[in-house]
Amino acid sequence: MRALAIITSIGSLGLAACGLDDPPVQPSWQLDVMPVLAANCVRCHTYPTLGFAAPGLRLDSYDPVEVVEFDAPIDGAAHNATLIAQRIQYSKYRPNLTVMPPGRELGDYEIGVLRNWAGLVDGSMKAPRGAGRSDNHAPELTLTELARDATYVVYGYEVSDADRDLVVGNLRGPRRKGNQLVTGVIADLISGRGTFAVSLVDIPAGSYELTARLDDGADIDGPDGTDDFIEISTGMLVLP
Repeated sequence: MRALAIITSIGSLGLAACGLDDPPVQPSWQLDVMPVLAANCVRCHTYPTLGFAAPGLRLDSYDPVEVVEFDAPIDGAAHNATLIAQRIQYSKYRPNLTVMPPGRELGDYEIGVLRNWAGLVDGSMKAPRGAGRSDNHAPELTLTELARDATYVVYGYEVSDADRDLVVGNLRGPRRKGNQLVTGVIADLISGRGTFAVSLVDIPAGSYELTARLDDGADIDGPDGTDDFIEISTGMLVLP
């Protein structure tokens, strides 16, 4: 009888362990959804896009992110959760749609995460960000001036995150918009290292603050908030 009790106990633990592989019923963008998309989708569905990926949609961000080229936001994943869930499995009702990612299939857990997230879309047609990591570390940005002449200044940057979260955002500084000098997006930023050039044409002499807005997936302002970008002051652009 004692041996039977031990076997029964082990069997119960095995069943409980199987439950650990079940996708969360209410996935968090930072903890659950973003890692799936980062591993399978953002190689093409980022900015700028690769291959035949739609240019007006990026899956490396939760919210829309303003980019330099369009001087306007590009939509993120939250407003496209239903579309994502539709494209990851074949459906006889949509036989002409290409299943994503091309050339391979997502695992059951990954499919479950994305489908459950789409199931949380509310009346605003947006999937929730979710609570995220309780001990989240804010992303960091290192900005270095590499070169400049009378028309351009070239910067190198590194965006890092102690939690290894995918980070997206932009850098804001002086720019011309029509005949006006405004503070706007002058560079697009993503995780890792890169370079960019800022036009100095028609920018008068002076000191201009440079501010980065970065999103690592964390819910900064609570479930009812709409601005979850972390602002980082990166110094001044001084033009003599």
